[in-house]
Amino acid sequence: MELELTPAFPTLIGRLQIPDAGSMNRDLEALILAEEAKYSSLGRSNIGGWHSRPDFLRWSDPAVAALTTWLTWSLCRMIEASAGSKVLEGTLSVSAWATLCREGAYHAPHSHPDSAWSGVYYVDAGSGNADQPLSGVLEFLDPRAGVEAVTAPGDPYGEPVRVRPQAGLLVVFPSWLYHWVHPYTGQTPRIAVSFNAALAPTSGVLRPTPTLEPVVSSVAA
Repeated sequence: MELELTPAFPTLIGRLQIPDAGSMNRDLEALILAEEAKYSSLGRSNIGGWHSRPDFLRWSDPAVAALTTWLTWSLCRMIEASAGSKVLEGTLSVSAWATLCREGAYHAPHSHPDSAWSGVYYVDAGSGNADQPLSGVLEFLDPRAGVEAVTAPGDPYGEPVRVRPQAGLLVVFPSWLYHWVHPYTGQTPRIAVSFNAALAPTSGVLRPTPTLEPVVSSVAA
């Protein structure tokens, strides 16, 4: 006889290490640093650092187009894993923005309302700091209410999920999931592109369109 277990209320977090991303990342870094020099930061969840306008996917550059393709592919796989392939027919609206963290900058705990999925792509993870192992680390908070008040053997509840930035790493997660970024203590910038996405039910074929804001892509299984 065995105890039947049901994985109730799972929260999916997707990760993809984009292959051979070095050249794309160098071009993205140059674009983002140039944009930082031209425009002041928008104040969002970032405390310190720099936050671009939410028009990143409208930037006319092959590196942006290449990243858009990876974002679309990853979002389609996340939708499939979350709700099945039958819901993939529709219009995928995506908006993105670039961020830079320099020493002392961090992102306060937050979620992304009015979206279904969110994510981040690391262009440059910055420099490490052996004395501060959580420097710049992305942390997801347990969404279950009251888990911090529960004491159970092995402490299986309430533990955060942490993602250490790596150049070329793309992370996708549900937009309602609260998360934050630990204060960054490196000497070189930590550079990332964050994004939000939602799916509207219409028919079509996969067609990324990075010239629109929000970016609209028709997707099908």
